[in-house]
Amino acid sequence: MYDLDAGVAEIYDKIETKTADVALLGRLLGSREGLRILEPFCGTGRILIPLACDGHTVVGLDHAAGMLDRAREKVSALAPEVRSRIALQERDVVGDGWPQGFDLVVLGGNCLYELATPEEQARVIARAAASLRPGGRVFVDNDHMEGELDPSWYEPPVEDGVFPTGECADGTRLESRWHVVWYDAARRLIRFRRQTRIVRPDGTATEHEVVQQKHPPSGEEVAEWLEAEGFSIERRMGDYDGSVYTDDAPRAIFWARREEA
Repeated sequence: MYDLDAGVAEIYDKIETKTADVALLGRLLGSREGLRILEPFCGTGRILIPLACDGHTVVGLDHAAGMLDRAREKVSALAPEVRSRIALQERDVVGDGWPQGFDLVVLGGNCLYELATPEEQARVIARAAASLRPGGRVFVDNDHMEGELDPSWYEPPVEDGVFPTGECADGTRLESRWHVVWYDAARRLIRFRRQTRIVRPDGTATEHEVVQQKHPPSGEEVAEWLEAEGFSIERRMGDYDGSVYTDDAPRAIFWARREEA
């Protein structure tokens, strides 16, 4: 989906503008300087670039070439010393290996929602553990959903105006809708058909269709995956203020340390 058109990355940047998660990361890192940080699913660099500006060396991985192209445009406008601390790699984070020896792995911005099954999500946590030096940490941030799949995911079964929908700077317009084709509420699995119409400034239009499956992970699942990979959960937070996680918290955020070998 992210590589349908360059406009997808542009519209993504118009929608994903929050900075509270980056600020929380900064508070968690405190006075630590010059860390090596890995961000899988780095997208257009919303989290990665501020970390590099704070003096850290950051490697970003993403499978979508279009998102990485937009990230590179942003990086090219940075000061040379900041650019030198950023590396972007096109990589399938599930199928390909990850670089190793990092102080921190960032799994932010609901990135686990990009994966189709809990098995894939657990594999990503295992990859994070393997990429960290002993004593390194992982940051995991998701919307909070326990129990069955929330009905808002499948009611109504057809929805217009979903991502990517919007107008680009050059006048290109993207219009998207999705249609739920299957779901298993008890297992929090859903599959839907996302249809996108791209209309160019000259009026020509193309139609695209992508079938996707998603599994919104629960906080309990993430905790189990972290503990299975030898992480010690140091903080479990329910919002970007760093408040203690509760059953009705809007987010499930983990700050966990890989135990020494």
